Amino acid sequence: MKEHIQAVVTILALVNPVMCAEIFSDCVGNIPRKGKVKEAIKAVTSIGIILLIAAIAGISILNVFGVSLDAFSCAGGGILVWIGANMLRSAQHKPKTESTEATVSSISLTPLILFAASPGTITGVITVAASHGKRLLPITAIVGVIATLVVLALVLSISIGFFKGQREPTMTKKMITSYMGVIVIAMGVQFSLSGIKAFMF
Repeated sequence: MKEHIQAVVTILALVNPVMCAEIFSDCVGNIPRKGKVKEAIKAVTSIGIILLIAAIAGISILNVFGVSLDAFSCAGGGILVWIGANMLRSAQHKPKTESTEATVSSISLTPLILFAASPGTITGVITVAASHGKRLLPITAIVGVIATLVVLALVLSISIGFFKGQREPTMTKKMITSYMGVIVIAMGVQFSLSGIKAFMF
């Protein structure tokens, strides 16, 4: 039971549902509530598939390509820096005024998926799977991923009701997005430096 709780806390911290909600609100913009629910389900499903594959077969996949966890973590840090920079950029620019249909057709959940299921998160999931026994199925990691997905779905559901899709983002929302962008960049730098340090030494 203690191992399961540790796995849930670790994976939950890496996925960071609150940050995901902020990125999700920027991705979906002004589309109707029904469309937001559909996109949230799509995002949680995609993230779940990636993390479950990482838990079950992550080590084997990395071994096939000859990639170490440290190198993978370093690459993940670079991706997080890119996501954080995009968040800062989006906070500085006014949103384009488009029709609802055009906005729906141009939605991309890539930033959200790359953040929640980043190489850094995948590294964490693989580490949890490897450190809790050598069973056929890494039950601890799987439980951690599923519990995290439930929390993520709940937080995204709350954010759908909270963020009304304003045409003009408020100053508060711009400040939050900027602050979160800086945090994501810092996380990316930390992942990269940790990977480089472990790889070099």
